[in-house]
Order: sequence, then C-alpha cells, then structure tokens
Amino acid sequence: MTLVSLSDIPTVEIDPSALSSAAESLRNHADAVADSSERIATTWNSLTGSYDAPEAAELLSRMTVVPQAAEDFAEATRRISSIMAQLADQLALAHAQETSLRAEVESFREAVRGFRASSDDMGLGSSDDTWGPGQFLRNQELISECLSLRTLRDTAIDEARSDLASIGRADIVVPSAEDAGGSAPALTGWVAEYDAAANGVGLAILAKLSAGSPEDARALLAAHDDWRRLFETTPPDATAVNAWWTQLAASNPGALDALVLGASVIVGSLGGVPPASRVAANAVNAKNRLPSVEAEIRRMQEMSRAHGGPDLLAWKDVIGRLERQLDYLQRAADGDVQLYLYEPESQSIIEMIGTLDENTSDVITYVPGTFTSVHSFYGDQVQQVGRWLNIQDSRVVTFVWKEGLFPGEDVANGGTDLSRIFEANDENVAVEKGRLIADFQHELLLSSPEAKAAQQDGMGHSWGLAGITSSEVAGAQYRQVHSLSGAGMPSGWTSSPDTEYFHWAYTDALSIVQGTGTVWDGHIPTRDPAFDSHLYGREGDFSIYLPNGTTAGAIVISPEPPPKLPLTTTPIDNHNLIASDNPDNQTTLFDILREIQR
Repeated sequence: MTLVSLSDIPTVEIDPSALSSAAESLRNHADAVADSSERIATTWNSLTGSYDAPEAAELLSRMTVVPQAAEDFAEATRRISSIMAQLADQLALAHAQETSLRAEVESFREAVRGFRASSDDMGLGSSDDTWGPGQFLRNQELISECLSLRTLRDTAIDEARSDLASIGRADIVVPSAEDAGGSAPALTGWVAEYDAAANGVGLAILAKLSAGSPEDARALLAAHDDWRRLFETTPPDATAVNAWWTQLAASNPGALDALVLGASVIVGSLGGVPPASRVAANAVNAKNRLPSVEAEIRRMQEMSRAHGGPDLLAWKDVIGRLERQLDYLQRAADGDVQLYLYEPESQSIIEMIGTLDENTSDVITYVPGTFTSVHSFYGDQVQQVGRWLNIQDSRVVTFVWKEGLFPGEDVANGGTDLSRIFEANDENVAVEKGRLIADFQHELLLSSPEAKAAQQDGMGHSWGLAGITSSEVAGAQYRQVHSLSGAGMPSGWTSSPDTEYFHWAYTDALSIVQGTGTVWDGHIPTRDPAFDSHLYGREGDFSIYLPNGTTAGAIVISPEPPPKLPLTTTPIDNHNLIASDNPDNQTTLFDILREIQR
C-alpha cells in the first residue's frame, strides 16, 4: 500500500470566513429591502387622501402587489443567506479537519520513515511495504480520513448548489473543487474511491480480529474503540463483507468464532454477515447487557423503597419494564429469541422468528405500527402474528423490523407520545423508513441463499403498511403484501403487477378515521383496486346512516341506499386484535396463512 502523502489531503479553496461575512451582509440587505417595502407601502397608501381621479382606484389596487413582491424577494434572499451561512459552517469544519489531518500525516510519515531507516540500520532492509507496529492500519485510516474529508467538502458544496438552484436558479454560483482550480475528479468518482477505501480498511480490521481467539479479538477492540466507531459510522459494503465472510468460512471456519464471540458488537450489526452468525453475535451482546440491566433494576428498587410514597405505582412500572427487558435478553442469550439486529441506543431491533434453511418457503418482512418501541418487543406485543404463522408452518420465517424511532413512540418510557402521532400521516417519515427496509431486504438476500430462494412477502400493521409500500418505492420486491388494518401508501407508490395485495381488518379506530378521507390523503388499501380487501364483522359493530340533504319529513325513493359510516364499540381493541394471536383473530390468521401457502 502506498504511504499516505500531503497531496492526498483535499484543500478547502473557499474561505469560510469570507463566505460567512457575505452571508451576513446578504441577510442585512434582505432586511433592508423588507423595511423599504413597508415605507413604500405606507407612503403610497397615504395618497388616497390627496389623489382623487377616475383611475386612482385601479392604480392603488395594482400597487398592492409591491409589498408582497418585495417580501418574496427578501425571503428568497434570506434563504440564500442561510444556505451560504450553513455552507460556511461546513467548510469551516472541513478546513479545521484539513489542518489537523496535515499535521497527523506529516507526523505519521516521519514515523514510518524513521522505522524504515532503523530497519535498514539493523540490516533487516526495508521497502515500501515495510511498516512498524500498527502503521499499516493507521495508513489505511489516514487515507480513509482524506477521502472522508473530500466527501464532506464536496457534498457540502453540491448540497448548497442544489439548494440554491431550488430557489429559482439565481445567478449565484458556488464553485466546485474543479471550478476553484483544483484537480479533483467528480464527486461520484471520489465516492467510489472512498467506498473502496472504507471496504479495504473494514476488511483489514475483520482479518485482524479473526486472526486469533475470541479473547484476542475482545482485547483488540478494547484497545481500539475507534475500530468499533468506524464500523458504526462507515461500515464496509455488505456485498464485500459477504464475499469476504464466505471465503473465510470455506478456508478457515474456526476463525469465525473469533469474530462472532469476540467481536460480537461489530458482527451483530454488520450487513453481509449471514443471519445465523448475526443472531449468534447478538446472543453474546444480549448476555453482555444482562449485568447492567440487573444493576439498574436493583437501583430502581432501592429508589422506590426510599422515595415510593404516592409514586410507588410509577416506580413499579419502571421496574416492570426493566424486568421484561431482562427476561427478553435472557431468552436471546439462551437462543430462544433470535436477534438479527439489536441496537437499543438507536431504538433499533429486528427479531427473526423461525429457522432459515433449505425448507424455508416464505420470508416475511413484518413492520409493526404506530407507537412501536423496543419495549414492544420486550413485551412480545409485535411478534404475535409472526410466531403464530411459524407455529402453524415452520417453513414461514418472519423478520419483525424496527430501525430508529417510530411515529408516536416515547423513547423515555416505551409508551406513547401523542405529540408525535402526526408523524404516522407524514409521507416523508414513511419514505425514509422505506429506504431502510429496502436496504434490509437487500442485505438479507445477498447474505442468505435460503432467504433468496424463498418467496418474499411484506406485512404491515397500521402505519407499518406505509413503511412496507414505501420500501417498494425504494426498490424492495415482494410476492405478496399483507395489510393488517394498514394506514396507507405514499403518493409515489404504484402496485406492482408481480405482487398480490391483501387487506385484512375489522372496523376499528383507523378505519373510522379513514372514512373521512384525511388519512394519507385517501390513498388507503380499501380504496385501491390492487388490494383484495377482507373486512370481518365483530360483536359491537354498527353503522349510522348519513344525511342525504333532503328536508325533514321528505319521502325519498331511490334504488341506492343512503351512505353509511361503519362504527364499533371497541375501536382500539379491534385495531390491536388484527395483529395478535388472540383466539378471536384465528379465522383471519388462517385466511392469511392460506394465501401465503397458496
């Protein structure tokens, strides 16, 4: 590998201070335009008392557009100023990183030259491939940091240019690296080079961790927390990881133990690693978390005894949540719960239900609904349908998916945050989750031949359907999509001719609100012909007939019945029932299973 050099470090050609000053000046001028506009409007409006002519009214009405035009101009100028100020901040950060990186590269090059010189002095000889302890990996890290800095700089500039263009393509140009006189290739080229470097660094670290025992791997990670952070922020490409992992499994399968058992904190979240290995790594992660959860339970118990009083029930609730978490993690450590992903700090968890093998017929990506938190998994609230299906047919494997915050989720207590409920009707939130779901499917299929050979199905409860259909927009493909009282689909979604769509529901709180047309702008399963809808009756269902606009007492003869609104006395219970293994839901579950097996 070539020794990193100062020429590898990208230069920030734009002066962040000058750009920041220009942004502030532009904002001041925008404020001045707004002030002048107000004075003009005030002066012009005062003419009504002294200017009286036939054309006065029309002239004065036409002048009313001036203040609004001036305000529009001032607002656009403020937006430009804001974009420039943000770019200045990002370039200032890049400039600071450039300065620091130059010092680090100079120092590192001197250290490498020193080691090679001492190697020559001792008669050992040296070459461009001679490295001291840790220098090879450090060289890769510095090259990666150079590429990361270039990406930071060019991305900031490109985003600023795009944001400025969206205002109306004003005659304002932010130079790229090439415009500023640099010789950097296009951003896409650097992205490709950066990805290649990130893959090289990541795979080199994996090779180092797999070279010894699990204890050796743990010791290395304890000494190099930066390796863990590197995988957390810039993991190698899943395809590259899977190719490397497959080769290692064939040539030295025992080395995988060092990674799974000793580097579980990396392997448990690493795309491209086969599901069974990720589950085994997360069993280790779960076991490692048990002592801290137990300690927290003891601490809460002591606090409840000391400060219980009227808040005793609240303390019991907190302790109950911790005990459920402890039980869940113990089951994961014992292998009774299979965690494909477990990152509670980012509110992310994916549980695999069933065994992927050559007999697997269906792989279901199941996305639960509004208010789902990691505590929903601890309490076995969102896995019931997947477990029921697997009990009935062991060939059906379900991945219950949650990455990041869900709409209405209260991170603090695992309950509901009604101030965030409107996110369930926000298309941008669903589209963002859809990209993550599509990425999950991509990584799963490339890392598991068994999953790839099976039929892919999507299933979403309530808001979860928005996530599933948004994943289709992002490139995920399913043979069947099942809506369990699904909320809706994004505007960019269209049904696939290769996919069967089903909607299963009871009359519930969501369906009642959907009847008003306010949920997902009416883009809901029951109004889309692609969905084969099944609405099941329940005790407590009833309907009210809506007014038809005729006067009271009038007799109307019509072949069409008046419009009606289906209602129920148990709207919340019915909404939760469809996603449960409750005996009252068995008919629906068997109907769903029949379609999956068909």
